[in-house]
Amino acid sequence: MKIIIKEKKGELTTQQIVMLIILITSFAVILFFFFRLNLGETTNKEICHNSVVLKGKSVAGFGNLDCRTNYLCISGGGECEGINPTETIKIDLSKDNAKNEIMETIVNEMADCWWMFGEGKVDYVGGTDYLNYHCGVCSNVKFDKAIQKNFQEISYNEFYTFLSNSKKDNSQTYLKYLYESNSIEEVKSKLKKFEFSESFSTNEGFVIITGINREIKTNIKLSGKPLPLYPYFIKSDEIKEKTECEVFDITKA
Repeated sequence: MKIIIKEKKGELTTQQIVMLIILITSFAVILFFFFRLNLGETTNKEICHNSVVLKGKSVAGFGNLDCRTNYLCISGGGECEGINPTETIKIDLSKDNAKNEIMETIVNEMADCWWMFGEGKVDYVGGTDYLNYHCGVCSNVKFDKAIQKNFQEISYNEFYTFLSNSKKDNSQTYLKYLYESNSIEEVKSKLKKFEFSESFSTNEGFVIITGINREIKTNIKLSGKPLPLYPYFIKSDEIKEKTECEVFDITKA
């Protein structure tokens, strides 16, 4: 006599349970990488870049820029006071190269800023103002107390030497990418008001800025390639004193 065992309706088979576990695991992995990639922050930078390119292509300079300041906390494990960060980069202070990681974080943010605004090749201001440098604050940068304790100061000479020795890609250093030169002396001439002999104190607040002025080629045709303001990493209260920035109208808080 043959016995037939019927499965009860509503019960999951072993195969269905295995498939369910695989689906849940896959979803968890996707979520993990989604948050690791920090897609919101990247998207803001891409939106800015796209708006800059579109406005640069407009014959009459029509269109609006959609660029927002990134609030960056460089942390040794704690929180950065006086800032509500949109991004936090954690530095492992137990590593011997912790200082290099701090400088690398800053220069990556400077490179993003330079890329967002067309690498000095795009006229994204428009209008009829040919006299002033129009600038934007790409990033507002603070350090937490752990960074402040372990690295109270970093000299600008050391920082720009790091840029000259660090490769952005196979073809160029960060110094070359940001300032179109591999010579620190030539970079100094481009950042005219900047004091390379000074150090920056990590208990201060800093900004990363860039901008352009519009070159007048002749007294008839008011056009030509823009004059870039190369990226600065500078104390927030020294912008007016140590840069050529006069109008701040290309980024939103």
